[in-house]
This record gives sequence, C-alpha cells and structure tokens, in this order.
Amino acid sequence: MRVYLPATFADLEQISRGLFTPERGYALTHRMLEISSLDDEEEIAEQVRDAAAWASVADLGSPLRVVIVADHPRADVEELPGDHPAAVAITGRVGLEEIACAFIDEPGAAAAVAAAVTGDEDARDSLDDHDLLWWGPGELAAVPGPAAD
Repeated sequence: MRVYLPATFADLEQISRGLFTPERGYALTHRMLEISSLDDEEEIAEQVRDAAAWASVADLGSPLRVVIVADHPRADVEELPGDHPAAVAITGRVGLEEIACAFIDEPGAAAAVAAAVTGDEDARDSLDDHDLLWWGPGELAAVPGPAAD
C-alpha cells in the first residue's frame, strides 16, 4: 500500500541504515476517498502527501517538511478511525527497497516553516509557494539540510 510517512532529517539516516520504523503515516484511505471533494486520485494523493508534510514539522519537529513515500505491505497498515481521514498506523520496518521517493522542502523554506509551526497563518499559506522537491531513494544521503539564516 502506498503510504506517505512524515519524517525528519534524522530519519533519512535511519533509512540508509535499514532502521526506519515509523508508527504513523498517511494513505489514500477509503475514508479519504469518500470525503474528498476532488475526483482525481492523484490530486487526493497530493492532499495526503501535504498532510504528511505538515505532520513532519508540526508533530515531529523537522525544520523542513519531509515525506517518505513507500509501498508498505497492506497487512502492516491500518486506518486510524477518529483521526485525520488519511491517517494510518504503520507496523514493521520500512526498508529501503520499499521507498518510492521522498518529498523535501527546498532549503530556503526553513524560515517559513518555523513561522508556520508557531501558528502564523500567513506563513503556513506561504508554504504553498515553496516546492517540495522530489528525491529518489538513492539520493537521500545527498539531501541538503535547512539553509542557515
């Protein structure tokens, strides 16, 4: 099952060592498909990715939005009723062979992310102006961290 996993820069190291064991992620769940106003599953998947991206900074404290996209066994993914419509519990290790790609903020987005996390709605809206850059599984060791101010 395709899952979008909120992550941090420390998790990128865990992935390379085969030790990435997230407990929570987001997926294109039945509930998400039922409530979405969109008809295109790719657009809904972008909403799911964006929810995971926000969770990486708001819940995990990452200085930039980091999302790992993986194809994890469906038996190890369970919908979380009463939570975000796309929220899922993940069991087991997510191996490098399961990673499809990662989406990570451009380094210059760190100030906007920091302001958004403090509740600045304008900053949160401005995150739409910052691209989540695509990284292949073999490129994760080369991901640049947040830019210094």
